[in-house]
Amino acid sequence: MLNIQNQILSLKSLHLRILDLPQKEIFTSGIGVRKSRKALIVEWEDQDRLIGFGECSCRPDPYYSDEFMDGAMLLVEQFIVPFLKKEQTFTELNKVLKKIRGWNFTKAAIELAALRVVEQKTNLSSFNAFQHTPLSAVPVGISLGIYEDFEAMKTAVEKALSIAYKRLKFKISPFVQTDFFEQLVPMFRKHNTYVSFDANGSFESADSAVLAYFITTFDTVIEQPFGTDRYDLVLKAKEKFPQLKICFDEEIKSIGDLIKLEQLGILDEVNLKLGRVGGLFNSIEIVNYCKKKNIPCWIGGMFETGIGRIQNLKLAAFLPDAKAHDLSPSDRYFLEDVVHPNIKMTSGMVDIKSLKDCKIDTNKLDKYTINRKSFRF
Repeated sequence: MLNIQNQILSLKSLHLRILDLPQKEIFTSGIGVRKSRKALIVEWEDQDRLIGFGECSCRPDPYYSDEFMDGAMLLVEQFIVPFLKKEQTFTELNKVLKKIRGWNFTKAAIELAALRVVEQKTNLSSFNAFQHTPLSAVPVGISLGIYEDFEAMKTAVEKALSIAYKRLKFKISPFVQTDFFEQLVPMFRKHNTYVSFDANGSFESADSAVLAYFITTFDTVIEQPFGTDRYDLVLKAKEKFPQLKICFDEEIKSIGDLIKLEQLGILDEVNLKLGRVGGLFNSIEIVNYCKKKNIPCWIGGMFETGIGRIQNLKLAAFLPDAKAHDLSPSDRYFLEDVVHPNIKMTSGMVDIKSLKDCKIDTNKLDKYTINRKSFRF
């Protein structure tokens, strides 16, 4: 890790572009409805014209975290670009980023774009802090949205089972129709399907009846059932339902958040999102801590393009004990992805070596760019 951080980074220009990728279908969660995916892409171009890409996977609105896309663009322009130089070490870049409170998704995109340049110039690995050999293939799960039509939901489940996803994760909210799931229980048992549920912090104390259904019917984790910092609701729910296992997602933005939840005795599992914790180095620190403490940990996704998805898959390869990661091939979501060829999945597994063949399609980047800013150094 020190080898990477001591490298000199040159900078000729920094490009920011917002993409708007049409989705294959509408996706509904406890946060809202999405018909297309907006993504902020950072391009770090060094003095030798090597380009590294990083993806800021925050939403266009502040409903998942306090970051939002237009704000991310403004943050880079006003509080990052003025402090960048034609040459700096990676350590110096990190000092610029760490001075900013919050905005982890945005800082992660800058870090990752710079890392890609360093790796191209030096052939050093960003993952040399891990002491073990990575998996050759990563187990992948699928995240299914909230359905208002049972037949549509059943069709989606049958399709996911037919291509052997290693986990089916369902978005839920206080307004889901639990009878839909009741009708699917025999199918889950027949296929011995690993299922879990993600509430995106949508439950309140008044919604205990719906939450109780999922706790008592399925022996699995409930991801982020309550809003961030609602430890009162977590403690009450765990007291009422001792079998309740909670996977924290939005709650964990740093190693300190993870340790706090562990010390409170309410942490059962971690959904680690690289962008949400501020980048790769912070993610590696969290993965190593979870391994040391035997805390189940897996890599979550934010419906990234292939740019962000490839980075997530490479990190997931270093979590050998994870049952599945929320890292479906990104062309599952989009009519067209911005990498070519598309990320391939076979029987619920992504071959890590195959990712080397996936290249950025600059024509697709230009096609779906709706806003762009460039800064010269």
